[in-house]
Amino acid sequence: MKSIVVEAHPLVRAGATHVLQSLPAISEVVSVDPDEALFENLAAHADAELALIGLPLPGIDDLPALSRLLQQPHPRHVAVLGESDSAVHVRALMQLNISAYLLKSYSGKLIAAALELVLAGGRYVPASIVLARSDTLAGGAANGGDDCALLGLTQRQYEILVLLSRGHPVKTISRMLSISEATAKAHINALYRRLEVRSRTEAVFVATQRGAMLLNQPQLVAEPAASSVAPVRIVRSG
Repeated sequence: MKSIVVEAHPLVRAGATHVLQSLPAISEVVSVDPDEALFENLAAHADAELALIGLPLPGIDDLPALSRLLQQPHPRHVAVLGESDSAVHVRALMQLNISAYLLKSYSGKLIAAALELVLAGGRYVPASIVLARSDTLAGGAANGGDDCALLGLTQRQYEILVLLSRGHPVKTISRMLSISEATAKAHINALYRRLEVRSRTEAVFVATQRGAMLLNQPQLVAEPAASSVAPVRIVRSG
């Protein structure tokens, strides 16, 4: 299997390459520079099984960059190697449906184990981050409150927000919920107005910043098999 590593710092890139080379399933590691040709280069290696992307990316806003990457041809699994342990930041990244978030401070052994989990079809989410809840919740809502009530959305708007966070296009969402595309778009516009955002990425970021987890799959009316997503698997780092 081929893997890609994207990292600006030479020493971190060398370490990440070494970890990838230690994985039995990986036979080739390609280094991609995080420059202006990043997205084109990643698309050119869309046949790779895994991309390990180091954050921050020089001169690029992380969230929009990853969102753009995941909307174009890309390696099957995308894992992030980051510096921030902010629960809000990590939850926003995970809602883009990346396969793993790993801290650069982790040991090589832990990173390797997490990447093996990803290659086996799982997801790695640090337990401390998944279980954390934001202390600054909208409207003074209490911790543990229902996401739908927390965000001030109707149940249908919340269901659509969760599906948007999984990367589903409007056409797929309308089919999954057995509603027309026009109705789905109307709900999307309404939830955007309620959250005071203008895009899918902003909506997911604002929702997670307010403390929503967006981990509950909506109860779909039709084609439940098409909506299945890999469950979040938590590996505790100690």
